[in-house]
Amino acid sequence: MPGRGGDPATSTVADPLARTVRVVRSGAPLSVDPSGQAVIDRDAARGVVLLRRMVRLEEVPDTVPARMTADSRYVLWVNGTEVCRGPVRSHPQQLHFDELDLAPHLTVGDNVLAVLAHHYGHPTPWWMPATPTYGLGGGAFAFEARLGDGDWITSDASWRAKRSTAWRVLPAQGIAAHAPEWLDARELAPGWNLWGIDDGDWDDATELALNHIGYDGRPTPPVLPYGPIRRRPVPALTGEVRDAAAVGAAVAKQSSAVSDPVDQVQADLAACTTIHLVDPRLLPFPVSLSADFDAAVILLDLGEQVAGTVQLDIDAPAGTIVDALAAEQLDADGRLVPLQQHSGFRYVARGHDDHFETLDPIGLRYLGLALRGTGDVSVTAVRVRERLHPRPDGPSFECSDALLTRIWQVGRRTVDLCAQDAYLDCPSREQRAWTGDAVVHQLVDLTTNPDWSLARWNVELAATPRPDGMLPMAAAGDFAWVDATFIPDWALHWVHGLHNLAQYTGDKDLVRRLLPVAERVVQWFVPYLQDGLLTDVTGWVIVDWAAVSTAGASSVLNALWGRALRELRVLAELVGDTGRAEWAGTQWVQLRKAFAAFWDPDRQLFVDHIVDGERRPPVSQHANAAAVVARLTRGVDIEALLARITDPERLVHASWLVPGRAALVDGAGDMYADVGYLLTGPTEPWWDVEHQIVAAQPFFRYVVHDALAAADLADRIPAACRDWAVLLDRDPTTWSEVWFGGSHCHGWSSTPTRDLVQCTLGITPALPGFRRARIAPALGDLGWARGAAPTPFGLIRVDVTPNRLELETPVEANVVFGGHDTRVAPGEHVFE
Repeated sequence: MPGRGGDPATSTVADPLARTVRVVRSGAPLSVDPSGQAVIDRDAARGVVLLRRMVRLEEVPDTVPARMTADSRYVLWVNGTEVCRGPVRSHPQQLHFDELDLAPHLTVGDNVLAVLAHHYGHPTPWWMPATPTYGLGGGAFAFEARLGDGDWITSDASWRAKRSTAWRVLPAQGIAAHAPEWLDARELAPGWNLWGIDDGDWDDATELALNHIGYDGRPTPPVLPYGPIRRRPVPALTGEVRDAAAVGAAVAKQSSAVSDPVDQVQADLAACTTIHLVDPRLLPFPVSLSADFDAAVILLDLGEQVAGTVQLDIDAPAGTIVDALAAEQLDADGRLVPLQQHSGFRYVARGHDDHFETLDPIGLRYLGLALRGTGDVSVTAVRVRERLHPRPDGPSFECSDALLTRIWQVGRRTVDLCAQDAYLDCPSREQRAWTGDAVVHQLVDLTTNPDWSLARWNVELAATPRPDGMLPMAAAGDFAWVDATFIPDWALHWVHGLHNLAQYTGDKDLVRRLLPVAERVVQWFVPYLQDGLLTDVTGWVIVDWAAVSTAGASSVLNALWGRALRELRVLAELVGDTGRAEWAGTQWVQLRKAFAAFWDPDRQLFVDHIVDGERRPPVSQHANAAAVVARLTRGVDIEALLARITDPERLVHASWLVPGRAALVDGAGDMYADVGYLLTGPTEPWWDVEHQIVAAQPFFRYVVHDALAAADLADRIPAACRDWAVLLDRDPTTWSEVWFGGSHCHGWSSTPTRDLVQCTLGITPALPGFRRARIAPALGDLGWARGAAPTPFGLIRVDVTPNRLELETPVEANVVFGGHDTRVAPGEHVFE
């Protein structure tokens, strides 16, 4: 809207973002309760609204800067071409806008802007509702584009709007809390987003009221509940289009119809006596549906784990039902194994122009399609359009051990699949932005991706503390909305993520903004101090999925808090906050004195926990590695300590999730068979707690490896990273959640990809923001290694053998090689 100031192409916040609009509906979702409070019927608010706006141009301007946002999600087409999806996930009080130049998509003459606006109504793993005002909070779309001086297109009543009945709302199910999509294409006109469609039966869009308590009469944002609308902090998601190949087919008899498409495919698969393997070249896949069977089932393979929107093209009679079930795994009989995933869709064919794409992304490798109806059906194409955080070219790694090169690549691919509008635990089962998981994703991106925007954004996304200062265990989604529990140690990993950002970016403004959040996290633990140790800390102290004893005073939790105290001091000193720095330093000294209570002098190890003043016998890698990184090991021979906790003869892979040693073999059963322990407490250890040490699962191995590096034992990192070879047998392209199963693509398992850059090539910042780099390669048993890592000033390239180092650096660097520590200027250098 003109006259409000602020360039849509450059403004930080969306002023003048145009009025929000929503189609007229029968039965408004917003109302006022007897106390005068605005309330919302969330069931009535759920659904899809279609919006159209015609634009006639005598000429196309050189640029047409535009920006838009929605509560909850939208897709924008210009002349039938998709140009934008958004907005990025965020807390509803921090809504973001997307921006792009529409000029390349416009033509002289008639143009049509078309929008599909989707409001979830109820919380999802990637969205949480806004508190309603007296007009907003039940779904909205806002748009503006500048065609020239004083000439604007805005979201106002000139748009045509229709609440679509083609999409039907299904309930979310399971831990994933995904609601499968249901589209009846017979109720959606093909080409509704093109020019020549008759929209005479559509309504004029409704300009939603912006009233709220304290309303000042302005008809434009910033406004409650969203506040100043911010620019999208990460680039638009992108990726390749992956084609699926048919690998199996069957017919289902005596299979009943159910309303949930995921459950339908499962029921149909169960009714199939045999899955027949088929030639993967058979797409387009012909199927003749008849009354002789209830459904035909097709199994498709994407070739590897992928993540994005699923596309389906079919030729089928009107009313043919296609149900889909996504999965990461097939069993030995060729049947899908969902692994707690409940993702899929139902598509009802219109009989012509049957092209479908899901609104939300799905992570999968396999897709099961169950076809119901009568007549000939041809599945002409099934694809996944990957929608991932961009990864520019440049960073690399390879070495003399092909296995380690592959491990580095697999970790980077795993993180890429989990890097969308936030760092996700996995793209399949949950798609939640867990606060602690992300520290590994972030470290992989800081060392292998020139675009650090997601590494930065994810830390900011999670910086939404509860009133007591604790962070939600998963940000901007259903878990944060419900707030049923929290994970104290996840908040401490978040502090580490902020510390990582400060070291790599040197961004003092970011540190100043988030330092109070970090301090509140650290201060949250203080009331739990007894005799100098955190004791009986409430919430879910997860550590990782290993069987680590945490009752009473947990050494792992105390050590992670000690690391956070040290890092809080570093962050405070970076911005000259001496008060916070002194408090954190003093608190750490007191903790270091008290931490000695965990030391078992007979076994020369730190035990996992103390209960009622008594050291209990269980010992883990976690406790001892965390003590090293927190510098709580005064008087301890650290090298000997690390030798004990990495001795394979003493390690045991134990988890409270499974009922015993036998279940720790992949395929032996459900990884979550004993997840009820979260409510009832862990079982008694089944291993020899006096002599065995519980091994870290892949997530916490980042702390174990940090301990090796802190003890100047980085030369042991390549050998440690080879442990990941066991996971390649399960999935050759992505890392599993734990050593014994779980999801096939879990970003928190990707530590080696970071390590082979930070430790083996030895590339780290010596000063915040890489104002000076540190190059300290540690090859271990490797014959050579080479690669490139990003900095704010360009790539640092290292090519190293035991006797020669070639370095190309855009910044000054401290080079530790051959027993010497040398300061070098930017440029190319060779050390013999």
